[in-house]
Parts: sequence; C-alpha cells; structure tokens
Amino acid sequence: MDPHEAGHGPLRAHLPIVIDVFPRADATGYFADITRTVVRGRASERLREVYAVVGQALDLALTSVRPGLRGASLHEQVRAHFERHGYPTGARRGRMQGFVHGTGHGVGLEIHEAPAISARRLGRFRSGQVIALEPGLYYLGLGGVRIEDLALVTRTGCRKLTRLPRTLEV
Repeated sequence: MDPHEAGHGPLRAHLPIVIDVFPRADATGYFADITRTVVRGRASERLREVYAVVGQALDLALTSVRPGLRGASLHEQVRAHFERHGYPTGARRGRMQGFVHGTGHGVGLEIHEAPAISARRLGRFRSGQVIALEPGLYYLGLGGVRIEDLALVTRTGCRKLTRLPRTLEV
C-alpha cells in the first residue's frame, strides 16, 4: 500500500499494479516521469470506479493548471474531488489511506524539482515549467491507483506532453 513501493514477488492477476517510469535522456540529462496503473486480467468493479475517479482527478488538474496558480490550491482541488466522490483521506486501521501524497512536482534535470505540488507548498506555477501531475488513491484491501502525466505550463494553461494511453486491464 506504500505509493512508492519498489515491488516484489509475482504480479498477481486481477490486482492493481502501479508502474512508475522515469527515464533520463542521455543526450540532455532531462528526466521524464509517467505512471500507469494496470490490472493483469479483470479489475473489480470497485477498482474500476477508483481508477475512473483518479483519471478524472488528473483531467481536473490538467485543465486547472495555469501560471500564477498555487500548487497548494491545485492539490486542494484534487483532494476535494476525491472527497466529493466518496474517497476520503485519513487514518484507518492504523494506516493512512486515500490521497496520501502530493499532486505532483516539477521535472527537469532532477526527477523531483520545484514546484512541489502539495498541501504545504506555497509556490506558484510559471510558464515554461514542466510538471508531473500524479493523483492517486490507496486503500487497504484494494491496493493503489496512480495515473501520472507530464505537462508544460503555458502562458494560458498547460499542454499535456504524455501520449501513452490510459488502459486499466491488460
């Protein structure tokens, strides 16, 4: 249930597998960052619902980013989206569950750069920044779902850079 678990053991059918890929270009030294969640086989109805809500959260983030917007404000919009759809964050059975990490971060010569997009970060987006947006939900008994795309902050909003489709069942 750790959002950044390195993974171990067999890939089991019908359970979520979070795949986080962050290649670095040899020629420039710049990173990319993308995450997809897949299920080998059939996803449960609950998992399909969580996947849809996380995808909607990513779409909300992509349409909300603009220069001057605070990362904390974007994070709050995503958190509120999850709450509205019945996916709260908090301690349950002694573990934090729900939306337990930031909404994203900058990407460049380091895999994690400014701006950090979370509840505690007050920085604002600037045109020209490349950011990774990565909403996710994690619950005991279900597992985790994270979908991450890269975007370029433009003068009027942002432009999605990631072209890899979102496909839950493989």
